[in-house]
Formats: sequence, structure tokens, C-alpha cells
Amino acid sequence: MKQKKSYDDERLACLLGLLRPAPVEWVAKAQRIPVELTVSEQPVPEETPLTAGDLAELGRKLETDPIFWRRFDADPVAAAEAAGMHELGLHLRRELHELVALAGRIARDDAYRVELAADPLTALAAAGIPAAATTEPLLRALAVSEEMVAKLPEVVAHQHEQLSLRARLLILLLRSTAVGDQIRSATDA
Repeated sequence: MKQKKSYDDERLACLLGLLRPAPVEWVAKAQRIPVELTVSEQPVPEETPLTAGDLAELGRKLETDPIFWRRFDADPVAAAEAAGMHELGLHLRRELHELVALAGRIARDDAYRVELAADPLTALAAAGIPAAATTEPLLRALAVSEEMVAKLPEVVAHQHEQLSLRARLLILLLRSTAVGDQIRSATDA
């Protein structure tokens, strides 16, 4: 009868260290795959709700601190976390994940692309993208045709005041160069 070998953490680390690293292309492609949420037996902790104060603080920092603005443009999540806005960083991470997953869906799903081309506002609203004011920056980040963007209704400037906190957060996120790059790379996959 064979006896099971037991490996301690050090032995496992040593064995893993012997493996060759994965090719760079594999790693890049894996990073673009949306992570599917799985149902676990453990209760999921409640997320702290996004507050108007969180967004006001983020807006203030973006307007008054050019170094923070450059960091946010390069990596919104890391910039927020480095500035001590950890809860906001979690919200940004979740929204970024959802935007990249949506971009991937658009790239893979022919039927969804047809629906999006026919009525972008309705298709994106059904996918959970709030408000027309959020739709245009997303379509621009996706680098869609001007013809598709022209199908959107005109947005009234003062409507920004009536937007949900999530919509306002998405607008700030979509202004980031890094977010646009991640969204476009998900559509190229």
C-alpha cells in the first residue's frame, strides 16, 4: 500500500520554485480574463456603501493635486489606496472589473454587439451601466464609431447633479487613461 507523502510549506515552495515561469503572453491573456464570482459557503461581508463624501474627497484631490491626478490617470485603484481611500479603492476595483468584463462581452458576443449598435443606451442600461451621462464616456473608451455615439440623446449639463453616486464614480473612472487602455485591450482579446 502506498503511503501519501506530506509536504510542508517550505517543500512546496521549493518545488514551485523549480517550475519554469509561464510565458508572458499567457500571463497577459490571463490578466484580461474576467474573474467569475463563485458562490461560497462563507457569508460575503457587506461592502461599505459609496458616499457623497468619498466622491467629494476624490474630486477635490483630482482638482487640487496634480501628482494625485497623474497617479489616478495611470492607476485609479492604486492612487486611491495610496491616498488612504481604501474603501473607495474597493469600489473603483469592482467598477473597473465590471467595465472590463463588459468590454470582453462586447468583444465575444456578436448578438450583444448588434443590440449595442442598434440602441447603445438601452443595451448598456440593461448591462447595468447607469445614466446616459455614463454611456458616452464608456462608448468612447470602447472606441466605437461616431455613428453609434450619435445615437445617444443629448445630455443636459446640469444633469450631472442628478446622477447616482455610482454613475459619478464611473465617469471619473472612465476619464482615466489606464481604464480606457484596459477596456480597449479587453475588446482586442
